[in-house]
Amino acid sequence: MTRAGPQGEARLAARAWMDHLLDRLTGPAVDWAVGIIMAALVVMVFSGVLSRYIFNYSLAWSDELAGLLFVWLTLLGSVAALRRRTHMTIGFFPRLFGPLGQRAIGVYVMAAILFFLAFMVVEGVTLTRVTMGDKSAVLRLPIGLYYLSLPVAGVLMLLYALRQVWTIWRSPHGWQATAESAEG
Repeated sequence: MTRAGPQGEARLAARAWMDHLLDRLTGPAVDWAVGIIMAALVVMVFSGVLSRYIFNYSLAWSDELAGLLFVWLTLLGSVAALRRRTHMTIGFFPRLFGPLGQRAIGVYVMAAILFFLAFMVVEGVTLTRVTMGDKSAVLRLPIGLYYLSLPVAGVLMLLYALRQVWTIWRSPHGWQATAESAEG
């Protein structure tokens, strides 16, 4: 046993398991999904433009599928950005305070993010459920697939944001707005 006792060891094990889940499994899966969606979008948009302007034939399905993939790309890209802490921030403000003030600002900012993400998940589930029976015009895909990206990305971002709150709370050095915090 360590000095923290069995409860401390259990917390450390849970934290290690969560870090493994988020960094080694979920993070790379999201990165791969973003890369695959991006490649598919490039191929689809290129083929749509090529068929429309060279062959004078419109691929309606490519526009519809590209719209769906773009929605997922945007939200999964947000998950990747939150994971890396590379969202746009105002980094100079926390540096005006000491470690305790920085920690308070960090917890406040993350609380606002958590509130928004919780709202996004709840409303995303509602929108998905309501629109799953509606079909798209060309491919006849459920419209709910567009809205499903909200709760999926929201839950993933909630997990990363909760970990950031825990890190801020436990940090003796305050909080920096971004991973690099090199902005002036």
